[in-house]
Amino acid sequence: MVSYKTSSPTANISLIKADVSLVAEVDKIVQEITQKESKLDLLVMSSGFMAFEGRKDTSEGLEPSMSTRYYSRQRAVEQLLPLLKNASAPRVLTVLAGGLERELNVNDLDVKDPRNWHFMTSSSHATTMHTLSLEHMAQDNPELSILHWFPGSVSTPGLARAAKFGLSPPNQMSQVESGARGLFLATNDRYGVRSGLVPTPQGLNAAQKSGGGIFLVDPLGETTDNEHVLSAMRNKGVNKLVWDFTQRTFNRIAGSKGTSGTGGSSSKDEL
Repeated sequence: MVSYKTSSPTANISLIKADVSLVAEVDKIVQEITQKESKLDLLVMSSGFMAFEGRKDTSEGLEPSMSTRYYSRQRAVEQLLPLLKNASAPRVLTVLAGGLERELNVNDLDVKDPRNWHFMTSSSHATTMHTLSLEHMAQDNPELSILHWFPGSVSTPGLARAAKFGLSPPNQMSQVESGARGLFLATNDRYGVRSGLVPTPQGLNAAQKSGGGIFLVDPLGETTDNEHVLSAMRNKGVNKLVWDFTQRTFNRIAGSKGTSGTGGSSSKDEL
């Protein structure tokens, strides 16, 4: 917070603390934002971790590495949509693994069956379900620029933790470089459905959207194509299956008496 105030002394910065492994906590954040703001120009989401220790559900019955990387992010986009639609050039940037989508186990989308559980399965399900649901949002709201960015390996505390479990990828991007690239993605007209932010640098072409209407972006900021996976799922109706399953999950949580904001995950690292 101190560095933010130093770099932008005239900015009004508010920190809202919440456990975003809980969907109900996201609803509380949204409520606080909507009480203070009439529009939202940019929504950036990057919370998440990998559940190396196994599945330990939250009080909402969700696996926290999936809720932070999928359910809570998707809930935030849906609930903040009215404010985003009030902006002249609204944009959503989610930092996860766009372009690395894989085939889903449609009979166990939230990977509850212990026979299906693996931290990599929860990761691929979160990524793929996120892309498919964001595509649904883009089709219903064509004025919204949605970017799903895979930054690659970034040298964060979460990645340092992963090394203890045998994951230590080479050529890790620094947090400073990752932040700079993220800022470019969040503000440059290259990735905008509508212009009006930062002009596209000379020599760069406009980014191309996926077949589902969003920008899947690789570590270097180039749009990528995973249509051989995504188009097959769309043709099979998996996108609708994911959307309906997600909405039932949200409705269950919203209607539950156990949405008091307690019982979230005890260990979360941002990758």
